[in-house]
Amino acid sequence: MSRYSSWRRWRSVLTRAFSVGAVAALLLVSALQAADTEQESPLGPRGADEVAQPNAVTADDGGAWELGVHGTAADLPTATAAERYGMWYWLNGWFVRRYSYGEASAWERDFKRAALGGTENFYIDSVDLQFYVGHGAPGLFTFANTSYNDSTLYAPTDCSASWGDGDNEWLALTSCQVLADSRLVAMAQCMNRQHLILGFVTNASAHNNFWDTQAYHFGRYLRYGYNMTQAWFKGCDVAQRGRIARVVAEETPCFSDNPYYSSVCPDFVDNDYFWYTHSCGTPTAAYVPLDLLQNQVPVFKVDPYSLADATSDFTQLGDVFDVPVTATLRIASVQEDVDPPSPVANNPFLVSQNVSRTIELDKGSGLFSYTDLGQMWNGQQAEQALALRAANANYLTNDDARRLADSFLNQNGLMQGDAVFAEVVSDTVGTLGKNNVSAAAVAQAETPALLQVIYGRQLAATVVTAAGVTQNISFTVVGPGAKQKVYLPPTGSVNAAGVLQADVTGVQGGWRSVSPAVNAATGEQIMVDILDVETVKKLYLALDKEVTMNSVPINIKDRVIVSSTLAYWENSPGSSQGELIPTYEFDVTYTEVDTNQPGQDFFYVPASQRYLRPVARILDAPTAVDQGIQVTLTAADATQTLKALGLGDDFDFVAGYNGAGGTYTYEWYLGSVAPENKITDLNPNDGATKVTLQAPGTADEQNATFEVYLVVKDTDSPNESTATAVAQIQVNPAIFLPAITGNR
Repeated sequence: MSRYSSWRRWRSVLTRAFSVGAVAALLLVSALQAADTEQESPLGPRGADEVAQPNAVTADDGGAWELGVHGTAADLPTATAAERYGMWYWLNGWFVRRYSYGEASAWERDFKRAALGGTENFYIDSVDLQFYVGHGAPGLFTFANTSYNDSTLYAPTDCSASWGDGDNEWLALTSCQVLADSRLVAMAQCMNRQHLILGFVTNASAHNNFWDTQAYHFGRYLRYGYNMTQAWFKGCDVAQRGRIARVVAEETPCFSDNPYYSSVCPDFVDNDYFWYTHSCGTPTAAYVPLDLLQNQVPVFKVDPYSLADATSDFTQLGDVFDVPVTATLRIASVQEDVDPPSPVANNPFLVSQNVSRTIELDKGSGLFSYTDLGQMWNGQQAEQALALRAANANYLTNDDARRLADSFLNQNGLMQGDAVFAEVVSDTVGTLGKNNVSAAAVAQAETPALLQVIYGRQLAATVVTAAGVTQNISFTVVGPGAKQKVYLPPTGSVNAAGVLQADVTGVQGGWRSVSPAVNAATGEQIMVDILDVETVKKLYLALDKEVTMNSVPINIKDRVIVSSTLAYWENSPGSSQGELIPTYEFDVTYTEVDTNQPGQDFFYVPASQRYLRPVARILDAPTAVDQGIQVTLTAADATQTLKALGLGDDFDFVAGYNGAGGTYTYEWYLGSVAPENKITDLNPNDGATKVTLQAPGTADEQNATFEVYLVVKDTDSPNESTATAVAQIQVNPAIFLPAITGNR
């Protein structure tokens, strides 16, 4: 499985078979057939019986890096589709995508060991990187299709010592709690020469726009030359809020696996394992007295940020962190003798690297990140942390860490004026034997590897209360963009004054500059009406993932909102945002379906209908059709109220910036929301609210389902507000009747 040469030159370019043209029906069939061909495993057709012993794949195939993708959650088809495409976005032209299965086409037996009738040797163990997004719980993840073999992959029973004896090195899971302490060893017991499992200790967040997803940013950092562990944790830093990510390694060198440079650890199989745990940061919202607001809040507009601003800020960051930012260095790789492709065209980020020190800046917002890749989230650093624990080294205290972080940010002009200290947390490493199943043992085995000093953002606003009194109120800014963090090593050196000192190893910050919107004629602050909290609670309980800012891939029942407050939401880097989004933060308790265990999490719903995503629903999609027939799909009218669309009598309003008078566009895609898959031959007289296509033939059992995506854009919104719906349509197999001959 392992590439044994540390720095091997190789090239792989994947050509795609999709094309879209003038005659929709014929070309849609072609595209579907191309997609079916792409999804078929190179090792055997879907539905083929696998031998009982794991000998279908016996070693690394030695060729280009290969990717397999599964996304399945039933109630999250938009988010799983976004994650699937996000995983491919940055790896396209570098990795070869062997298959990408969504919802009903994603099967549990693709991960299940051969001895139990699984086909993992043909699927997860036929690719180097396997990505999954869907519902999870400690030690398990689920599948919408219960027929192959069932709905849940349980570790270790279903996968004991089965992953990695073929081609697989890495399994990445955007799935809730799958690497939680209580079942961490269960997941580790599935490894058999597999290098890494990447996932979450807490719930994860999935997003409906591919550019906001964990997968998109994970792939982006891989393309920048980060190792697997660094890319997963950095992806969590910029795409998630309040989450804890984790990476499990067979041995510590595997933490440093880096496909960009074809540098991977040797294959290991033994009775111990290691893990690295990372907190993705951001505090929750502070209390806001809703009764004082009169159902109105200030509008905060994002200040203009030009390419000249970005270039200037990037140059200053280069000076602070001693990273040259000339155009030549910006595109140069760390090792000039390797040739993976450059980052994708129209990259929204400026990136520069000097040996191990890397800085990046979002050209549209100024959000930035600095990372010393030699000192963070790699195998050597994990080993050093474990050795420090054994030596009982003198660690930095939380007070030391905050003092050092405050000093660094202030001295370099990086402390944001509206930053408020929140907490100091530790990233940790640990190791145990695979026979130790105690959650308490996992917690006890962890030792600090990095310290994070985390700051939140508070916006001050002046409001006039119901009593006519002017009052200052502070609002917390939440969301993945509202982060300022400083990373420090766990230990430092003592200076001449006897004070512990340490060099900063990473910084994340530079949140969007905002200003209160002001009426140009009167000079008065512009306010926006918000819905009362009880209406938004009902909206969340009724529509959940269609309205939340952070969809959670976990099977939930019996949810109860225990508290709420008001905040503003700031999007992740790389997202377009013209105004901060007033948002209710709901603290929700729930029961998880698969384990029947209680849980608690925060969910965020826009407080005003102006900031809700537009309605995206496909009204008349059939569940199954015969081969070759024409199918017409119709989009719900986004200018209608939610009540008129039958989504709830309490919701007599339109979701969108200008409501019923707004402008909404409708786009249709086949297979995934990728530009090359856009269906362009639409009915010209209905505003693209309808699309007609021809159902294809089926290649095999797995490819019997095709997907059509609807993307609705609120073009009036300053926040690139879009919503997506998907129709999954099964194609009935053709029935061939035998010819009947004989005498009449």
